[in-house]
Amino acid sequence: MTARLSWVAYIQYFVIGILLYLFVVSSTFAVISGILGLTLGKSAAQTVLYGLTLLYLVGFGWILFRLSCCRAYMDETGVWYYSGLFPWSEGIRGIRWENFDQAQYRQSIFGWASHSYTIYLLDRYGRSVTVKNLHNGRDWSAFVNDYAFDNIK
Repeated sequence: MTARLSWVAYIQYFVIGILLYLFVVSSTFAVISGILGLTLGKSAAQTVLYGLTLLYLVGFGWILFRLSCCRAYMDETGVWYYSGLFPWSEGIRGIRWENFDQAQYRQSIFGWASHSYTIYLLDRYGRSVTVKNLHNGRDWSAFVNDYAFDNIK
C-alpha cells in the first residue's frame, strides 16, 4: 500500500513561494531604479515582471512535482518513505521487517479535520522514521501494523 502527502504539506511551500516572489519583484525594481540609476519604460518593466513571474511559476511547478513524488510505502522487505525536494536531500528512509516494531500516528484536531497525520515508524532498537503530513496516515499506519503482525511476526 502506498500513501501520498496531504494537501497540507503544500501550504507551507505555497506561502513561502508567494512571499519570496513579492520580495524579489519589489526589490528588483528598487535595485534597478535606486542602485543602478536606470529608469524603466512601461514595456521594459512589464518584460521584467513577466520574466520573474515565469521563473517563479517554473520553480513552483518543480517544487509541486517533487512533493508529489514523496510517498510512504511498504513492500516485502519493509516499510519505506521516499522524500526530498532537492537532489542533496532526497532518499529513502525506512525499516526492514525484521527490525520493525510498529507504526504510530499523532492525533490532533487539525489532523483529524484535514486527514493529515504525522506517522512514526518505530524499530525495535528505539529509532524512528518520521513522516509528516501523510494523507490518511491513521488508516495507513493501521494497515502497516496489521500486515506486520499478521504476516511477519
